[in-house]
Parts: sequence; C-alpha cells; structure tokens
Amino acid sequence: MNPILANFRTLGLSAALLVGFAVANAQTSPPPPPPAAPPVNTSTPPAPSTPPVNTATPPVNATPPPIGTPTNDGRQNANRQQDVPRDANGNPLPATGSTVNAPPAAPQPLDFGMLDTDKAGAIKLEQARNDPWLRQHFAACDINHNDEVTQSEYEKCTRR
Repeated sequence: MNPILANFRTLGLSAALLVGFAVANAQTSPPPPPPAAPPVNTSTPPAPSTPPVNTATPPVNATPPPIGTPTNDGRQNANRQQDVPRDANGNPLPATGSTVNAPPAAPQPLDFGMLDTDKAGAIKLEQARNDPWLRQHFAACDINHNDEVTQSEYEKCTRR
C-alpha cells in the first residue's frame, strides 16, 4: 500500500476517533455542580433602622381650639376669625346683619305640584306631613274638611 495513502487513512481514522470521543465525552459528562448556597446566619437579626421616637416634644396640633377657649395664660383667644358663625362643614356663614338673636325664618308654602306626589289633584294629610308650612296650615286650607286639599283650596289658602 502506498505510504501516503496509509498516512491519510491513519490521519482520517484518528480524526474520526477524536471527534467521536469528544461527542461521547460531552454527552456523558456530569452537569456542573450547583452554585454554593449562601452561608446561613444563625445570629440575631439587627434592630430596625428607624430612629427612636423623641417623646420629649409632643406633636403640634394645627386644629384651632373651639370658640371662646381660653389660651394658656387665661386670656380669651384674640383671633376674632374663630368667633364668626359657621355652618355644619365649618365654613363661615355670610354676614347678613344681626343673626345672633334673630328668630328662625318661618316656613314658606311650596308649589302645589311639588306636594301632590301621586298627581291625584289633591294633597292628602300623609303628603302634607313632608312640608312644614302645610303641616301647620292643613286644617285651615282644607275648606270642605274632606282630609285633602285640592289645588284651588291650596291657592286660596296661600293667596297665589
């Protein structure tokens, strides 16, 4: 056999064996070991990093005191803004003259159509209970005393 041809065969056979060995080794090699777990800390956890609460100074209350509350030195509060009348939400009421001792406004009669809720053309006593003015004047408005006030009776009673 030709020595050059023999060298090529040997070289080819060696290369094939080398490739086969590499493939076999790659398929059977064990997986890499898992990463090492972090060390377990068995010591006591550190205290929270929140600063200690200073109890020497109490928090400031921004809410104004009720009207007429004396100050710490015993004098009346000089802030006159607190002495104005306020509504249920704490908003100042508009100035309308002297409202301090004024009697409450008398109830006014409503429109007949607002009171005749069942649209029957007459207001029954049960419907009149929802209106302060008609509740007070129902007997006088019920001219024929049939326990209901018609639109004509209501107009005469309210002088509309």
